[in-house]
Amino acid sequence: MTAKPQYISVWAREAAERARPATAKPARDQPSRAQIVRAAIEILDTEGLDALSMRRLGAKLGMGATSIYWYVANKTDLLDLVIDEVFGEIAVPAGGGIGWREATSVFAHSLRRALMRHPWLARLLGGRPNIGPNALRMADRMATIFGDAGLGHTDIDFTVTAVIGYVIGISGTDAAWRETVNASGLTYEEWTEQHDPALRAGTADLPRLRAVIEAQRRLPDTARAVEARFEFGLNCLLDGIAVRVT
Repeated sequence: MTAKPQYISVWAREAAERARPATAKPARDQPSRAQIVRAAIEILDTEGLDALSMRRLGAKLGMGATSIYWYVANKTDLLDLVIDEVFGEIAVPAGGGIGWREATSVFAHSLRRALMRHPWLARLLGGRPNIGPNALRMADRMATIFGDAGLGHTDIDFTVTAVIGYVIGISGTDAAWRETVNASGLTYEEWTEQHDPALRAGTADLPRLRAVIEAQRRLPDTARAVEARFEFGLNCLLDGIAVRVT
């Protein structure tokens, strides 16, 4: 008996199965795969990554967990589809009438909003092959932006990777931090105040770091300061790219 192929992603599975005879389809009164993916995102957004299971998803949709396997082979395939669905939310200017720097800034802020809106996303991105249709369209538009700016193929790859890596790194950390504070039941100010004695003791012999921390505390709006920090880092990155482009 020939062993059943083992696929490591939904994209590998679907590419292989396109060449096979079509199998029976689920009943018409069942949810579509798109509805299943959106329901999974709702669970992830409200309950977190660890809460998502085929049983939980089936309960949300009012169907048996086994019925979901008409649409996805396993939870890993489901997560691939979920990630690509979120990639479809990210704006990338298609070009024309906008320079590479502004286009990259639009993309970076849109990606950040998606990561903050879906705080589980950053945990998944590095471990999955992101080659779904939305991910590939996004990558192609970014490649076009930098190609039109004069970068060669290798530099395009490195530049897009650097931009995405920066946004995922800082936004994933910010999203996780926000979740931690929210889960504590405290406001950010209360959380900070509770840790203040330990922080003061720890920086007693570190005057420069203590001065930096004190300056941060004097900022009037914590949320705005977090966004300003992201903007500062993004502009530093774009300044570096500008040297390559020009």
